[in-house]
Amino acid sequence: MTTELKVFGGPVLPEWIDYNGHMNDACYVLVFSQAIDEFMQQIGLNEAFRTKYQVSVYTMQSMVHYLREVSLGEPLLVGARLLESDAKKLRVFFTMRHGDSDMELATMETLLLHMDMSAHRAAPMLPDTAARVDALQQRQGNGDWPALAGRSIALTRPRD
Repeated sequence: MTTELKVFGGPVLPEWIDYNGHMNDACYVLVFSQAIDEFMQQIGLNEAFRTKYQVSVYTMQSMVHYLREVSLGEPLLVGARLLESDAKKLRVFFTMRHGDSDMELATMETLLLHMDMSAHRAAPMLPDTAARVDALQQRQGNGDWPALAGRSIALTRPRD
């Protein structure tokens, strides 16, 4: 089994509840966005590093799968798995789970692009970041990918 990075934990907040009485779809993405921020911290792209070296990551593409409704106050946990990477890009799969039951609530697969902020363009990761990403890839690179990884939107289900 692949070890996920823990990148978010907390309850569903009142301002995240919509007119249907459960967490608004945009708030799932808000939680995943906060998880990306923590993922960046864990690969060494903290605020001090980003400021010193004028680097960051941009989200290039995301695919969210909403699997279950979540209500006010329910505990959320988000884990991250680095699916693949190269010198400039990271493909990361986030899984939101219920903090008590461990039931999958939502997933988000995202493509992140490493940026040189002073040049406003994509750039290779600096050696320290690249080493951390490589180490994470080694830890998480084994095993099957999540079933929803790479899925796109379609009106029909793929035939097995």
